[in-house]
Amino acid sequence: MSRTLIVAILLALVNPIAVAEPASDTVYIRDTIYVPLRSGPSSQNRIVKRAVHSGTALELLEEDPETQWVRVRMEDGTEGWIQNQYIQKEPIAKAQLQAAESRLSELEANYQQTLLRVQELESDNEQLESANDELRDENQRLTDELDAIMEKADNVIAIDEENAELKQENKALTEELADVRSDNEELQDNARQEWFLRGAGVILLGLLFGFWIGRRIYHRHGGGWWT
Repeated sequence: MSRTLIVAILLALVNPIAVAEPASDTVYIRDTIYVPLRSGPSSQNRIVKRAVHSGTALELLEEDPETQWVRVRMEDGTEGWIQNQYIQKEPIAKAQLQAAESRLSELEANYQQTLLRVQELESDNEQLESANDELRDENQRLTDELDAIMEKADNVIAIDEENAELKQENKALTEELADVRSDNEELQDNARQEWFLRGAGVILLGLLFGFWIGRRIYHRHGGGWWT
């Protein structure tokens, strides 16, 4: 789309607005003319401003329907009279074109800024997506580590429980071993006592046997011991 066509479209959009909402107290000098501003509503009055060029905005102060002259005030405060045929209610085409071009330039600048902003947002979005992927991977890694830790924790709990059971079994075995040792010591004491009694019995039997043999020998020799 050419720049001229865009300007024409903008002019078509701007003109209805200008017609629909004209400034009631503002008028403009018509196209490509220079109009004198006079001190009164006739061409015989002295000229206050010799050449008011086309497109100049004037504040409408007073209208004279009979003479078709109007009293206006310029932006610099100069007041005077001008014929009604030289003014119009909306800006001239040149001014409208300049306004349209200015608006077009503004829209183009806004478009470029918007385009740059979109590109920045797209770049930011790509960075955010990349960061999101990294966070997702990091979250998965942490989840895997947590699962491994939980599994190890379950193993540790199971090992602790097993150690507790082993401690109980060890305690029971220790107590049983102590009982066995106590019984063994008691058996050893009983065995020693038995052997002691047996030895004492053997000695006693030996003494009795020796005493009996001695008596036999004594009686055999006539009541006396051999010489």
